[in-house]
Amino acid sequence: MEKNWMPDIYSDVPVAYAVYKLIFAEDGRTVEDAEYVYVNKIYSEMAGVGPEKLLGQRFLSYYEEANPIWMTYCAKASLDGEAIHDCIYAPEIRHWLDFTIMPLKQPGYVAYTFMNVDIDRARQMEMKREFTTKDIVLRISKILSSEETYEVAMNHALQELSRILHPDRLYILETDGKTVSNTFEWCAPGVAPEIDTLQHLDYEQYIGGWEKFLKHATSVIIDAPIYHDGKIIGYLGADNYEKSDMINTVAILETVSYFISSKITNHRLMVELEHASRHDALTGLHNRNACMEKIDFLTKYSSSVGIVYTDVNGLKEINDTLGHQAGDAALRQAARLLTKCYGLENTYRIGGDEFLVLVPLVTELDFKTSVCRLRELVAGKADLSIAIGSEWVADTAHLERVITKTDQRMYCDKVEYYNRRGKKRETRHDLNDFRRMAAKSLPIAD
Repeated sequence: MEKNWMPDIYSDVPVAYAVYKLIFAEDGRTVEDAEYVYVNKIYSEMAGVGPEKLLGQRFLSYYEEANPIWMTYCAKASLDGEAIHDCIYAPEIRHWLDFTIMPLKQPGYVAYTFMNVDIDRARQMEMKREFTTKDIVLRISKILSSEETYEVAMNHALQELSRILHPDRLYILETDGKTVSNTFEWCAPGVAPEIDTLQHLDYEQYIGGWEKFLKHATSVIIDAPIYHDGKIIGYLGADNYEKSDMINTVAILETVSYFISSKITNHRLMVELEHASRHDALTGLHNRNACMEKIDFLTKYSSSVGIVYTDVNGLKEINDTLGHQAGDAALRQAARLLTKCYGLENTYRIGGDEFLVLVPLVTELDFKTSVCRLRELVAGKADLSIAIGSEWVADTAHLERVITKTDQRMYCDKVEYYNRRGKKRETRHDLNDFRRMAAKSLPIAD
């Protein structure tokens, strides 16, 4: 290399380089603008124009969309006499720039070096975006898997999600494929709730119209279906959410919908198990477990109660001659008659062909009227016969003893039915037998 060789600053400096003359305000400290006095080839390429287009031009005049912070950096470097290094987004050229600015020996002049770091910055931003997205999903998943009650956890999850998306409204729609209902909702202040009006809507009509609306609505996102076993069981929706480059909104909604699906499915299973433990699958009535709970409850509180003990006559004969489907139909018919007279909440199937009705807080006159109506309904059924025993008491303190008495009256009614047909009926079980069999979940013999 020749001893007197000097680098060509225009072509040999490997980064974008520019020199500016600062234009100060009257206070001598505020920089209002900066005039280009020198740019190298790399800077010209980055700016997309030749040096002749820049030299002599004022920076803020040439780049009308420029970030005013450039002038703040110029003033600080000039006044402090020190170099400054930073990385910011330059809207005037739409690039992320890693830069250094330093004052020159000539007062009022500064030099900039720039490096386009779009790829590195984009990678950093994507990593940060991915980390933030995963962190949000993790927080919401912890809420949904916490020991909070179902309703509290679901509302808590929507509330947490609202802090991220800043929507007008967040909601969960559940569907069985035929109808759709809004089951959970979060609304921003001033936004009217819709949960009460969006119940049991026709699925095709509501969702179909919804999908047409989405084709023209960019501010609403409802693309997070909730699946279970490959079937859509609902949707997680956000109205007018706040878009952000810092998070992957679609990924958040889609992933959170998975955890919501698990929560909904587990809740439905628990509801089904609870229902099965307290209801009879054949008739839909409450079962003997629920009946014993009701008896224990009524015994603790003094009140009047009407009791009806019934048994379907000839059920074994129906099963033997017509088949078990006919027997099941007879049991369902008996259940419908009882619920028609006393309501579903007061009627229990406690054995194979036995039903018990407990009507609290009823007057003696009203109860006796209801029993007469029941007998009339039964008498009008040519294909169904029911033995009936009834009793009204003013105080439930000795309820179990009264139920036993009612059972005995029902048995006498049944004996008369069999005597009229020349048949014999076996001895009835008492209430203690009923309790023991209820505890063992065994059917009481016909």
